[in-house]
Amino acid sequence: MKIRSRLLFSLLLLTPVFSAGKEQPVKTKSELAAAVRYKIPAGWTEEFSINQGDPQARLSRSLHRIKVRLSGGNGSRYKTAGDFLAGFEALSKGGTKSEKIGTEAVSGARVLLYRREIAVTLPPPDTAGPATFTREEFCVVPAGKRFLVLSYSYGDSIPDLSYDGFKVWREFLKGFQVLKEKKPGK
Repeated sequence: MKIRSRLLFSLLLLTPVFSAGKEQPVKTKSELAAAVRYKIPAGWTEEFSINQGDPQARLSRSLHRIKVRLSGGNGSRYKTAGDFLAGFEALSKGGTKSEKIGTEAVSGARVLLYRREIAVTLPPPDTAGPATFTREEFCVVPAGKRFLVLSYSYGDSIPDLSYDGFKVWREFLKGFQVLKEKKPGK
């Protein structure tokens, strides 16, 4: 009887955790949908999540990844685009600043494109060994009182010769749209 009671009690404790997890992506999707419009590239899939308090969409095809992250809201790690660019998530391998590689027109704004090296694999904890790195391109796009971080990476240190993900990324940026914030009562 004690085992059965403990099992029932454990299930009751876990129930809110599971139901809260199911509701979160819906909020993420609707929050992003209210802020941006973009076309999912042919053959890619879309997933939603919360990252550091920010709603995020992740588009993927094989090891290719495009992320759309809406930052600067309540609970966000970064309140401003400057906070993000000065933070550890914008740093390259070895803690160096990301390289500025040019500008791109995104949703009517001219934004800086950055490149950084990110880890693809790390050695197991408490062991020495090599890590492998890949390039990530990203930009920060104003979105009313908030901002978006758009990024592209390929999850391997060896380039994919059969598919040009960087070309798809640049096309994605051309079609990306930030929606105007609706004022209360309108």
